[in-house]
Amino acid sequence: MTSGTVVFVSRNQGMIVVQHAQGFAVVELLGSEGEIERGDQLRGDWLALGGETFWKASEAYDAYFQGCWGNGEAAVAMARRIGGG
Repeated sequence: MTSGTVVFVSRNQGMIVVQHAQGFAVVELLGSEGEIERGDQLRGDWLALGGETFWKASEAYDAYFQGCWGNGEAAVAMARRIGGG
């Protein structure tokens, strides 16, 4: 598990992009946990694919990891395409 920083949140707050040491993870939020905002520090397995959990402080979030991109613009474009915003 590694740390990452939120660099994009979709308008409906259903998709985020997290910048981490290996690139940019596109993550779909599945639960109704607390809000995620740009700049938030998260911990998770950013290279995972499929259903996973990540953490903001001590709060766990259910998510579906869509993949990892080497380019932030490409990751944000994918998040917008998948999540509509």
